[in-house]
This record gives sequence, structure tokens and C-alpha cells, in this order.
Amino acid sequence: MSESAGDFSDILSLLKDNPRGMSVTEIAEAAHLNRNTVARYMDTLLVSGQVEMRTFGKAKVFFISKRVPVSAMLNLSSEMVLLVGGDLRIIQVNEALLSFLSVTSDEIIGSLIYDGPAKPLCSDMLTDQIRYAMHGEIVRGELRIFRNGREYYLDQKIYPMVLADGKPGVTVVLDDVTEHVHAEAALEQSEAKFRRLVETVQDCIWSVDENSVITYISPQIAAICGYTPDEMLGKRFSDFMPSGADARFSWELTAEISRESGFTLLEFPFICKDGSRIYCEFSGTPIVLDEPSNMFLGYNGALRNVTDRRNAEQGVKRWKLFLDGVMDNIPGIIIVTDMKTDVTVYSNLAAEQFLHMTRAEIRSLPSSALLARLGSAHLIDAHDQVKAFRRRINVPEDRVEVEGEVHYISARVLPMVLSADREYLLTMATDISDEVADRNRQLLTRELAFILEGISSTQEIWEPAMEMLPKISGFEAVAIYQRSIFDDYILFMSKGGGFAPAIPCDSIVDRIIRKGEPAIFDKYRMGLFLEGTLSTMDHAASLILMPIVHESRTVACIVLGSTTPQSPDTVLRGIVMSTAFQISTVASRCLLQEKLQRERDRTRSYLDVAGVMLVVVRRDGIIEMINRYGAKLLGYTENDLIGRNWFDTIVPAEFREERLQSFELMVSGMMNVEDRVYHGPVLCSDGTEKSIRWRNSLLREECGSVSGVVSSGEIISEEEKE
Repeated sequence: MSESAGDFSDILSLLKDNPRGMSVTEIAEAAHLNRNTVARYMDTLLVSGQVEMRTFGKAKVFFISKRVPVSAMLNLSSEMVLLVGGDLRIIQVNEALLSFLSVTSDEIIGSLIYDGPAKPLCSDMLTDQIRYAMHGEIVRGELRIFRNGREYYLDQKIYPMVLADGKPGVTVVLDDVTEHVHAEAALEQSEAKFRRLVETVQDCIWSVDENSVITYISPQIAAICGYTPDEMLGKRFSDFMPSGADARFSWELTAEISRESGFTLLEFPFICKDGSRIYCEFSGTPIVLDEPSNMFLGYNGALRNVTDRRNAEQGVKRWKLFLDGVMDNIPGIIIVTDMKTDVTVYSNLAAEQFLHMTRAEIRSLPSSALLARLGSAHLIDAHDQVKAFRRRINVPEDRVEVEGEVHYISARVLPMVLSADREYLLTMATDISDEVADRNRQLLTRELAFILEGISSTQEIWEPAMEMLPKISGFEAVAIYQRSIFDDYILFMSKGGGFAPAIPCDSIVDRIIRKGEPAIFDKYRMGLFLEGTLSTMDHAASLILMPIVHESRTVACIVLGSTTPQSPDTVLRGIVMSTAFQISTVASRCLLQEKLQRERDRTRSYLDVAGVMLVVVRRDGIIEMINRYGAKLLGYTENDLIGRNWFDTIVPAEFREERLQSFELMVSGMMNVEDRVYHGPVLCSDGTEKSIRWRNSLLREECGSVSGVVSSGEIISEEEKE
């Protein structure tokens, strides 16, 4: 699949073939794409409504969207809608606008807003407004255009948006309000003459008797639905309504009549003479004879055609539902408050889930009370600054508390100024608790690694490990089990929780430890243990086993336990596994050093009891090692001689030059020292000299070069001298 913006066909095909959903990692592997690239694609598809997302724990699973496509929704709107990109080229239009301009979609899509079929809609002011909306502001206004010899008035709204390729764009919504403007103009001209009548009754006047039968209806009815008054007299209004609506109208009208009070019945469908459907609003007042009996005779009232108003309201509702759907699919928390009244006017689904409140509960609280409930000092300060300076404020990290649980959020607070009396605060926040927890774990892991670097024995490992591993893993109990001489694992030390004194041989835990690989038994995998087989920790609901391996054998094991079910995410699992291997590596190093030290001590004990002087001299003449017998023979201790020059300290001055030359020949490889014995005096600490019989052997590096000389010396007795 090409990694170009907008090329989502392969991803959508994968999701169609996998109706149970796929994660970002699974999509990346199946499509052979970089995981970050797939994540960006999925955000774009999510915003555009082509896919849906559900969260399962920390995993995000994507599905093919079952919602109506945006293009289909646009065509459902009676308003004229066009989508414009950042280069002012038209991306999409709906059928209403194509009909208004008398063009096809192929003719207009891709053309410039100011130089193409849409040019009649455009002006310098509209172009500037579109550019202004690109920066995130909603722009409202009115257009007045002349087309085909007729004057049109269009109510315009320009909304900023993000296109499918992630670039900015705008949605221009145009509503033909020509008839409304003309009606208002006509109304203003005749207002003075008919003011009292307009205040009393609207549109078509009618009368019904006590049985809801029409007894009078004014001639205006013909303009509304095409029927003449004579065609409607003697019938009921419900006779002109579709099935279902007629019964509801009759019931509501009867209910109003029984109360003998004025009423208004909103938006009942009405079938016109030509078969089309309109919506009418009915209002009326009772007719009661002014007599002691108060006889009810029916209702006088009026009806008006509210189809245009209803369609406009429905269009606004559809757009609101569309925008709400987009906002609810944004994972970030979004809250909008009125800057002047401090009233919360909007919150998305993520805000409800984070705050554990319904939208009604959120909107019932003023912004100040909501922030005080969270305990967010930085966010309160950010709101105050935005109100004071009308500029955006970022809160990189803040600690909040929701129902006793601590969270960390990052937030942005932006001013939204729609008009002089409509100013809002937009708060966008992201829950970064997991990121903060991962960061703290990483810091603790690095701190533990730093401590382990300076450790030289296995006994020094356990205390910092037991102190820091529960903080890193989130498990409250930890224990160290060591391998005994009987080849079983017994409890060495523990902290928190109740641990068994030994791990039963050939149990599941014992076999896992002997395998030598870390294992995590979360709340889902604990069911693998048969009842009665898990006795390592009392009431364990989750376990982590971290074996310490040395020379292919598990010599110890760190056991982390929790009595509450745990489910470490991928990041935490990686940290735990990495830490387990790091501890095992350090322990193996320490065990090797301890073994080497024991071998050295054993060798040294052999050398110390030998009846000869043993000395190692580096090629620079410095004494690297001398046994206790040799040091005592010369009148020194071992520490007195190690690190000093052999020739300056031990060789008498008159023999020093000759012995030094012979030594240089030996270390240069020019003198064969094998099976060669020579005599040479040594200078003791008290100034006396002793004759020594020497045998030498060369010390070589792995590359073959000579690093020094090992010499053994025996005192020549007086008898041998003679």
C-alpha cells in the first residue's frame, strides 16, 4: 500500500475482512506499513467517520463505520453546503447547491471558489472570511447576489474543519432566506396597517365547532395547501393529515378543548392538494357563550406553514448531531464554558467518561466549581489568564483527582470570540496518566540500573531490588527464593504478603523457574493454575517470576505478587522483562566474580604455604604479586612490596644493571627462559643479602605478547655455596 495521504483503501479492505476489529499493530503488520503511519491514517479515518474505535483496556480496536457517510448526510440537508480546501479549491458540494448553481459536481469540484462555477457566490469579503475561518474561527454573515435576473439573499456560516488528509479546510453552509427577507420587507411595509391583526392572528384564520368540524377557514388556505375554503368546510383538520398524525392531532385538540384554554400545537404534517407534505402550526382560543351555563361552542384559531422553519431547524439539528458525533469520537476531553456567565455549555463523551458524570451533570456545574472539584490549580490559573488576556494558555502537565483517583492531564485553554456578547472558553485536555506512570517507571528502572552497576556481590542486589521492583511493577509484595544444596528453592527474604517457605518441587511454578525465563501471570493467565497448585503466595491474584540464571542454571528467583488482579500493559511488560534480564545479568556477573575470587583465594592459600618464593613482575618492572613466604623471607609484608619496582627495591645496586638487561631480554622474547636456572642475590629490608636460586616463566597475553615474568626462588644454603 502506498504511504500517501488519503490512500486508505487497503486499510478499509482489511477492516471489512475482519469484522471483529483490528488494532493499529495488526493493521500495520497486515498492510506492511509503519505503525506510526497507520496510527495517523486511523485518526484521519476516525474523524472522517469511515471507521469506529472501541477501547479494550489499553488497546484501541478499529471497525468499519456503520454510520451514514458524510457525503450522504450533506445531500440530506436542505441547506447548500460546500467544502473548501486550504488552496481555496472546492472539495465537495451537496445536491442543493448544485441545483442552485445549475451545474454538475464534475464542473465545480476542483475549481477555485473565486474563479469557476461558484464565482457568483464569491466576493472579496467571502474569500477573506474563508481564509479567516482557516485559522479556527466560525464566521457568520449574509450574501446578497443577483442570478438569472433575480435577487437572492443567502444566510452564510463558515466552519473550520480538518480534511481527510489532515490539512485545514472550511465548510460553507448557505441557506436561501430570500423569501424570508422578502416576507419581512413586505411585512414591514404593511405593518402599520395590519399590526393589530398580526398581533391577534397569524396566516390562515379558521373556526371549528365542538366536534372539531371546520365551520370557517380564510382564503389564505389556498396559498398554503392548494385547497379552497369550500373544499375544507365540513371536514376536520385530521382528515388532511397522514395516518398516525391524524389520531395524534385529534387527541391533542380534544385534550386542549377539554381544558377550555388557548393552545398552540406545533408542527403537524399536512397533505396538500397536489400530494406534497408541509408542516403547519395551529393555535386557537375557545369559544364560550357568556352565559351562566358557559356553553362551549368550539375554537377560533389560526394556522401557519412552518415547513421552512422546521427544515431549517432540522438542518441545524443534523449539523449539530454531525458535529457532536465528530467531537464524541475525539479521544481528548473537550469542555466549552461561557466566559461571562461561567456556565458550562458543552462537553463531549471523553469528558463524561473521565469525570464519571453525565453531560447534564457537567453542564449543571459552573466552570469554577468543576475545576475546584478536580483540584487543578494550574487549570484554574490558565482559565483566569485566558479571561484576562484573551490568549491561548498551555498546561503541559497537571495533577487532578477524580473520585479519589489521581490522574495527570495536559491541557490547552483557548478563547473563542464569536461576537461581542458571545465569548467562550474552549478547554481541550488529554489524560496522560499512563505516560506519567511509564515515565516514573523508566526513571525508577534507570535508578535501579545505576545502583546495580556499582554492585560487586549478589547479597548487595536483593535490598535495592526488593525496595524498587514493587514500585516499578505495581505489585505490592516481593520475595527472593534461592536454590539450596538439595536442589530446591527456599524462601531467602520477603517483603509484604505471605509467601510459602519453599516452592514445591515439580510444581508449575518450580518448572517455570527452572526454565529460566521471566513469566507474568496477570489476572487473565492466573486461571492456568489448577486449584490448589499455586502456593507460592497466599491469595495471589497476579504473579511475576524473575529467575536469576548463572551458567545455564537458575540459582535464584525474584517473585512479585499481588492480591488484587493486575493486567500490565505492553510497556510495563517490557520494563519488567528488561529489568529481570538486567538483574539476572548483574547477578551472574557477581557470581562469576565471587567464584573467581574464591579460586584466587584458594590459589593464594596454596602459594602461601609453598616453601619457595613466588613473585610476578610486570614487564615494566613493577611487582604485581608476591606470596607470603617470599615477602617474609625478604623482611616485608605483601602490601609493602606490591606496586613497587622489583629492581630498585630488591636487587642489590651492583647487580641491578645486569639483572635489568637480562629481564628486558626475557620480556622481549630474545632469551629462552625455559628450564634455565640461575643464581642471584636479593636485598632484604634490613640491608642484608641472600643468595637465591631462580627459575623463570613468561606470562603471555591472549595475543601472544609477554606481559611479565613469573619467578620462583629458593634460598641457597651455606653448604651449597661452598
